[in-house]
Amino acid sequence: MPLKETALPASAGDSHQLAPERPDLSDRVLIRLVAGLCIGLVAYLLLKPFLPEAWHRPGSPMLQSAAIVGSLMLLSPFAFWLGKRTGLSAVPNRLYVIHVIASTAGIFLVAIHAFAGFRGPPLFIVFCLVLLVVTGFIGRVRLSAPMAATFGSKSAAFRPVPAHLKEEIRDIIRQKASLLQRLDPQAQEALFSVTLHHWIRAPRLSLAYQRLALKEARLTGQRASVPPVQAWWRLLHILLAWAFLIALLTHAALVTFLPGYVAGDGEVYWWHLGGT
Repeated sequence: MPLKETALPASAGDSHQLAPERPDLSDRVLIRLVAGLCIGLVAYLLLKPFLPEAWHRPGSPMLQSAAIVGSLMLLSPFAFWLGKRTGLSAVPNRLYVIHVIASTAGIFLVAIHAFAGFRGPPLFIVFCLVLLVVTGFIGRVRLSAPMAATFGSKSAAFRPVPAHLKEEIRDIIRQKASLLQRLDPQAQEALFSVTLHHWIRAPRLSLAYQRLALKEARLTGQRASVPPVQAWWRLLHILLAWAFLIALLTHAALVTFLPGYVAGDGEVYWWHLGGT
């Protein structure tokens, strides 16, 4: 599978040491991955009526194992989030590539498990997965160019601003700078954003700083300066990811610890509980 390889230029003071390569997935590869996933799922649904009984029982050894492996692969986005937010990954793009490829394979495995018994609360998990694919695809393929243009222009910053609003923004920046001296003295206010490390080490200071940052963004009209899809897609994608994780963990806990409740009037046949 072809990957784009980009390397950051070495700084003037470090001309003998190249920056680490930043692998990336091209839009063409992403389109092929999504198209391949859709074709694979349609092909499976066409073949499903001719498959043995085990392929029609979501708790069978084959399909439950597929669901477990697929679920673990679908946790890769959270590894990407942790690596990016904690700074533990020197090249977060590598985790992004793993996130996309592992998630695509994980969706297929979870989907064939879900298609065996397409009903009940697990439908919410599938619904979240579909929306995650749609929002992620739109954000990367459709909105990446407009977002790059937005970062390069910042035209909203040149709009006339009332004097009282300017003073309120200046006061927020002063408060942020003061908080930053206690939260992360080496950071610059204009470039700083709260990470997981800050939330763990100083949650109250992090919360106070984040509130000021959100207030500043509202006063400066950052989201209002771009189309609604561009302004909100990432937040929707993140919320869907966390909703999926909560639903997945809930489903796993219920089928493991309360199988009788999940089965209702039916048979508890999950193989890990001694079923057939």
